[in-house]
Amino acid sequence: MELNADCVRDVLISLEGCEFHEHMTLDMLVDKLPDYSEEQLWYTCLKLEEGGYLDLMTVQMLRMTMPAIKQINSITFAGHEFLNTVRENKNWKKAKDIAKAAGAFSIKALGDIAKEVAAAAIKAALQSPP
Repeated sequence: MELNADCVRDVLISLEGCEFHEHMTLDMLVDKLPDYSEEQLWYTCLKLEEGGYLDLMTVQMLRMTMPAIKQINSITFAGHEFLNTVRENKNWKKAKDIAKAAGAFSIKALGDIAKEVAAAAIKAALQSPP
């Protein structure tokens, strides 16, 4: 299955809206993000946990190759750091365009590109007169 970068970003943005100590279920996430299938969201959440961006509670189910998600506990610090580099739509689009041109579509590569895009925007803002 393909890891969809837009889905990664949308999942993190949706989860950021949760209150402290509030958890979300996969069904709740499916309701919040109807543009993605349950399988896409399930896969994305598992991969975000593997990457250190989410804290999940999973359970192994009989006859299933992937664990079921009992609940999504929180975004990790690394998840917040990534989200903060890709939150702005303009920067996200530019980061994706650069990644496409470079042929680098990993989440880490997109995060690194987004950091550079944000740094360039900050530099430009600092150099322009108030």
